[in-house]
Amino acid sequence: MSKLRLSIITAMFMMFGFHYHAHSAIRESKLLSCDVASLLDSLDVELSKKDVFENIKKSKIETLRKKLHGVDDPEHLYWINRDLYNEFSFFDSDSALHYANICYDIALKQGRKSWMDEMNLNKSYIYAATGLLDEAKQCIDMVDINSLSNGMIVDYYERLLFIATHKDQFLGKNSLETPFLPDMEPLLMNLGRNLPSTDPLYCWFIGWRSFNDFDLAKKSIPLVEKVVRTSNFSTRKEAMDAWVLSHLYKKTGDTENAFKYLILSAIADIRMCNKEIASLQEISSIVYGAGDLNRANDYITYCLQCANDYNSRVRVGRLADLQYHIAEALSMKSNEQAKRIKSFIYILILILVVLVVAVCYIYRQFKRLKKQKLILNETNDELNRRVTELQETRMQLKDVNTRLEELVRNTQQSASELLVANDNKERYIADIFSICSNYISKLDDFRRDIYRKIMAHKFEEVKELTKSPELSHGEIKELYSNFDQIFLRVYPNFVEDFNTLLRPADRIVLKKGELLNTELRIYAFVRLGINDSVKISKFLHCSVQTVYNTRQRVRNKSDIPNEEFASAVRLLGKPSI
Repeated sequence: MSKLRLSIITAMFMMFGFHYHAHSAIRESKLLSCDVASLLDSLDVELSKKDVFENIKKSKIETLRKKLHGVDDPEHLYWINRDLYNEFSFFDSDSALHYANICYDIALKQGRKSWMDEMNLNKSYIYAATGLLDEAKQCIDMVDINSLSNGMIVDYYERLLFIATHKDQFLGKNSLETPFLPDMEPLLMNLGRNLPSTDPLYCWFIGWRSFNDFDLAKKSIPLVEKVVRTSNFSTRKEAMDAWVLSHLYKKTGDTENAFKYLILSAIADIRMCNKEIASLQEISSIVYGAGDLNRANDYITYCLQCANDYNSRVRVGRLADLQYHIAEALSMKSNEQAKRIKSFIYILILILVVLVVAVCYIYRQFKRLKKQKLILNETNDELNRRVTELQETRMQLKDVNTRLEELVRNTQQSASELLVANDNKERYIADIFSICSNYISKLDDFRRDIYRKIMAHKFEEVKELTKSPELSHGEIKELYSNFDQIFLRVYPNFVEDFNTLLRPADRIVLKKGELLNTELRIYAFVRLGINDSVKISKFLHCSVQTVYNTRQRVRNKSDIPNEEFASAVRLLGKPSI
C-alpha cells in the first residue's frame, strides 16, 4: 500500500500548481551558479537517455505480463495485475485503468470488499490524473469509509485531496501564494491524524502541509532534506522528496536551492519513466524566462509528449500554451538571427569591395616597384664598379705598407739615425692610418647618403653621386690587420710589455689568430702619441664612448694611477733594429 500511497501523493503534489514565475525566479536566484549549471547539464544527459530508460521500463512490464500465462489462482492473478497497475500508473493511464478493472473484476468474483475498495481508489486516481473528475468522484463515492482499515483510510483521504486539487487546478482557483484552498484544510487534518510518524510518507505530509505557511515551511526543510540527502534520485519516492524540498525552499525565498532540487526531481522522474512529470515543466518555464530557448523547447516538448502518452487532459492544455510561447520566442530569435546574418552579408560584400580595390592598388604599386627595381639594379652595377676601384685602392695601400716595411728594415744605422727614422716611422704610420681612416669615413658617409636617396627614390641624384668609391666592412677589417702587422713589426714586444702594466689576474690573453684586440689597438694609438679618444674612435670606426669605456676599463686593471697610465704606455718597448 505504501507504493500506492506514494503515487497518490506524488500526483497530488504535481497538481497543486506550484509553478515558478520564470522572470522573478531568475531575478531572485543565481540561475547559472556552478552547481545549478552542472545539474542542468546532467539533466540534459539523462533526457538524452530517455529511450534507454523507457526500454528498461517496458522490459520490466513484459516480465510481469509473462507471469500471467498459466496462472489460474484468482488471488495470484490479482497480485500480478495489481503490480502491472502500479507499473502503469505513472506510465500509461489507459493500461493502468485496464489492469485496475481486471483487479476489480477478480475482487468482485471473490467477494473481497477490501480489494474492490482499493481498486476504486486506484481508478479514482487515474480518472483525476487524466482530467475525468466526475468519474473519479463516482469511484470514490463507491467506497464506504467506515469499512476501511487504517491504511485504506489514508489512501481514501489522499484520493479526496487529489481530486480536490485537480478540480481547483481545472478552475484556476489555486495560485503561487495559496497552493490549496482553505476548504482542503480538514482533509489535511484527517490525513495527519491517520498518518503515523513512523510512516515513510510522514515527512512528505509535513512538507505538503507547510506550502501555505512560511514558518511551517522553514521548520519542515530539515526533516525533508535529511531524507533527500540519502537519495539516489532513481525512484518515484526520491523524485517527490526532491520536488517537495524544492517548493519548501521556494516558500522560504531560497530560489537557488529550490531550482537545484527541482532539477534533481526531474532527473529522478526521467530515470523511472514518469509520464506524469511536473518538475521538468516548471524547469522549462524557468529556463525560458532566462532566455535559454532551445533548452526550454527540448524540455517542454518532452513534457508534452509524456502528457499525450499518458492522456493527461489537465496538463496538455497548459503545456501546449507554454510550448506556443517558447516556439514564438524561438521564431523571433530566428528572425533576429536572420537579420544579423543579412547585415553580416552586407558587411562582407563591403569588405570584398574594399579588398578588390586594395588588390588593384597593390598591383599598381607592384608594377611601379618592378620599374624601380630595374633602376636599382643599374645603380648596383655602378656601385660594383666603384667597389672594383676600391679594391685597386686597397692594393695600392698594400704597396704602401710593403714600402713602409722595407723602410723599417733599412733603418739600421746609427742610434741617432734609428731614433730619427723611428720618429719618422711613427708619424708616417699615424699619417697613413689617418688618411686611410678618413677615407673609410668618407666612404661610409657616401654609402649612407646613397642609401637615403635610394629610399627616397632620388635615382637621378644617386647616379650623380656614385662617383666616389665605398669601403665595406671587409676593408676595415683588413685595414685593422695591416695596422696590427705594421705596428707589431715596429714594436714586436708591445703585447708583453703592455701586460706588465696590468695586474697578473687581469692581463690580456689574445685569441687564436689575433695579433691585437680592441683594447691593445686603442693603446697602440696611445703608444704612437695619439691620446685623443675622438681621433682614436675615428681611426677605428667606433664610438667615442666605446673608446672611453675601454680605456677606463683597462686603466682599472692596473696598479698605476689612472693619470699616469697613458704616459707609461708611451714609454713601452723599443723599436726593432
